[in-house]
Amino acid sequence: MFAFLRSVFPVCTLLFSCLAFSAWGQSADSLKQRKAIIIPVEEQVDFGLLAYLKRSVAEALELKPDVLVFQVNTYGGELQSAFDIVDLISGIDQCSTYVYVEKKAISAGALISLACNRMVMGEGTTIGDCAPITQSQDGIQMLGEKIQSPLRAKFRNLAERNGYPSLLSQSMVSMDLGVIGAFHSDTTEDPDFYTVKEWEHMPEGQKAAYASHRLILPEGQLLTMTDGEAKSYGFSQGSFASLDAFLEQRGWEKTKVFATTWSEDLVRLIGTMAPLLMLLGFGALYLEFKTPGLSIFGLIGFLCLATVFGSKYAVGLAHYTEFLLLLGGFLLFMAEMWFFPGTFVVATVGLMMMAAALVLSLQGFTVPDPQMPWEMRSLLGNVVLTLSMAAAALVIPFFVAKWVLARLPEDYQIISKTTLAETTSVSVALLSLTVGQRGLTHTQLRPTGKAEFAGHIYDVSAHGEFVEKDVPVIITKLTGNVIVVKPQLAEMQA
Repeated sequence: MFAFLRSVFPVCTLLFSCLAFSAWGQSADSLKQRKAIIIPVEEQVDFGLLAYLKRSVAEALELKPDVLVFQVNTYGGELQSAFDIVDLISGIDQCSTYVYVEKKAISAGALISLACNRMVMGEGTTIGDCAPITQSQDGIQMLGEKIQSPLRAKFRNLAERNGYPSLLSQSMVSMDLGVIGAFHSDTTEDPDFYTVKEWEHMPEGQKAAYASHRLILPEGQLLTMTDGEAKSYGFSQGSFASLDAFLEQRGWEKTKVFATTWSEDLVRLIGTMAPLLMLLGFGALYLEFKTPGLSIFGLIGFLCLATVFGSKYAVGLAHYTEFLLLLGGFLLFMAEMWFFPGTFVVATVGLMMMAAALVLSLQGFTVPDPQMPWEMRSLLGNVVLTLSMAAAALVIPFFVAKWVLARLPEDYQIISKTTLAETTSVSVALLSLTVGQRGLTHTQLRPTGKAEFAGHIYDVSAHGEFVEKDVPVIITKLTGNVIVVKPQLAEMQA
């Protein structure tokens, strides 16, 4: 017997040592704090916020955190950007994700919050109301079922994925659901949810299985919850005075807090100024077209439009296709004045290419996806915005020429006051002009400019040639309103 014990004692000792070492390792792991990285989600939900979150998430995952905490405080914004942010957060599988609703998570903010695995809220905060809306001539209007249906499906998918109440999640989008909460006991925790119509048609025996019920949301209203309601309905895991209080309660170590960079803030600012920049850009290009040779207007116009495009390109919303369209369009526009004056075709194609580049840069897609009907609305809105700014820009040259440039001090004049006056005046009918009629250049022709015939000033083109001021010219061709001239010396030599 003793011989047997002596033989098994070393084996038992080894097993006991392994078990003790394993228990010690588990105890050490439990004492080790989990690493939490904080990523604020604030202000308007737009392409700039999406770009910031892409960068922040990528850099955060490189640090191998145990949990990412998205600190949300927003009234929402663009639906397309919100969907892209949801896909970004839903695709995180290297660690768990939490949302801490700091003050409010309204509209797209609620959608982003439900993309996280778990939710906690600050005291006195709210979440909900994600009905898709649009601005019209009659004010703010809610979009119809065609937009609500895929948005509800997104909420339903996120709720089922992360364990949030599906019906209540969908009631943040649509007003016609109405929700009844049925409770198994006298407490208000962990209820079952039914639509008002489902509860009305439920058999009495099934209703009797519940201790009580109450109306959570009437029909015709959108769900917006306080932090206390979110906890009792199964959304939030608790309310905290601050994010630090939540981290302390969980025993998590805050290793890093991300913030937007100055360049990302600048890009978001430029995004809000895009309509104004487009207006100025198209207006400057029109001034260049009407007062040829003044390359400063062409440069200003290109820089304004390039700034709008560049802000999108910097955050990945625009690509090489849009860049080539913008550059090619500008080159064609300038070629109209330098090499093909008076045709208008080349300049028109150039403007259409620049407009197409701007439209594509304002959205994250090229062809609208039928599964996302709001993309078609976004495309139409961007087209209308771009064309409206181009049309409105037609009034800029008259305003600038008559009220700005004409009032500059003499030393600061870009063009002469005489030319300014002529630019803002209506040209005399061309019926009195004939081929072979002689005149005198009134401005430089580069290759277009102004010339005087029989005491009247006309817009003319030298058909590719550069002609100085006060040089005799002769009309060689009349096509519609286009007057083509040659220097008189060249005509005599010919």
